[in-house]
Amino acid sequence: MNETSKRTLKFLAIVICVCLALSFFFHVPFIYTLCGLAAWMAFGHLITIDDDAASGFSNPGENKMIWRHSLLELLVKFGVLIFLCALAFTVPEIRSYGA
Repeated sequence: MNETSKRTLKFLAIVICVCLALSFFFHVPFIYTLCGLAAWMAFGHLITIDDDAASGFSNPGENKMIWRHSLLELLVKFGVLIFLCALAFTVPEIRSYGA
């Protein structure tokens, strides 16, 4: 198993644990926790996206692939956020799961 797969599995385990803990202790529905985590990831990436730009902190060599990959990641993160929020508003039943 490569490093990216391990990191992804650890991240998913943390998300699942946070969702379960918030649901169990504070009666927060799963969808609201997922929306909050997705918003945190998307806006956190947006705030720090200049690091991946040419001559940025993470891209001192001005590699265009790093910049394009970062923009693609940002697009996917906002897509997931929009999907989860739309799901929360259009399917009322989902707001009761985990609460």
